[in-house]
Amino acid sequence: MWDTLVLWVHPVMQSVAALIGLLAMWQGWKRVQMLLGRKVIFPWRTHVRMGTLGLLLWTAGAFGFYATHSLFGATHITGGHAFMAWPIMALSVLGLITGGIMNKYKKKRFWLPLLHGVGNTVLIILVLYECWTGIELYEAFLA
Repeated sequence: MWDTLVLWVHPVMQSVAALIGLLAMWQGWKRVQMLLGRKVIFPWRTHVRMGTLGLLLWTAGAFGFYATHSLFGATHITGGHAFMAWPIMALSVLGLITGGIMNKYKKKRFWLPLLHGVGNTVLIILVLYECWTGIELYEAFLA
């Protein structure tokens, strides 16, 4: 029973995080459009809530290391999937820090939002690739 639970929690949690992160990215894109002169409404609070939740869940994705260790006795047996988790966690922390600063100290900025947006865009790309490798691993585990 424990093995089954461990095998399901990580992919379900990370799938939810990916959907939340994509929603936050969509909202962030609205902010970029505003800066480019389009008249759109940027849902600041929702973006902050969704972004924070997604970033925290990606950081908590480190639970996958525990899952593989408890099931197989080692952490990096999943190869690229495990190694890709490190930059994902680092970029998640960067997104939390930059987003937290911008949310707490609201003012006109250029570099911090740029770093936040580019970092989180790279993060989304890595997360989508991580989902792909995770599906391949999950199929291998079930075989």
